Amino acid sequence: MRHLLVDARQRRIAAVLIGRGKKAQLVDWAQLSGFGPDAVMVVDEGALRPPSDDREQAAAAGKLELVGKRALSERGNELGELDDVTFDADTGVLEDLLIGGRRVPAGSLLGCGSYAAVLKETQENAP
Repeated sequence: MRHLLVDARQRRIAAVLIGRGKKAQLVDWAQLSGFGPDAVMVVDEGALRPPSDDREQAAAAGKLELVGKRALSERGNELGELDDVTFDADTGVLEDLLIGGRRVPAGSLLGCGSYAAVLKETQENAP
């Protein structure tokens, strides 16, 4: 799943984006009943909603996608590209970030913006 709205503070998936741009809709994680590589299932059609604030609008425009994002340390050091994330399928809690073939604990994630994901500088995520 690529189109995820991540709450970096809680290090969990807040919502899944369906579509892009002006037609984008979101489904809050709690409203999902199942998902797979090509589809998501929602509790009911009423669970789909339009973006409600600037952050969700930026996500709908593709500016906040974590996968494919540049990863920087909190000091601005280049860590690589964020290749993938692993998460608990029941809770949406992030487990690991995959950066340049390395697994980095999701607890390192400090924030994610339109330019980069920022991680705590530790030996685990050093390039």
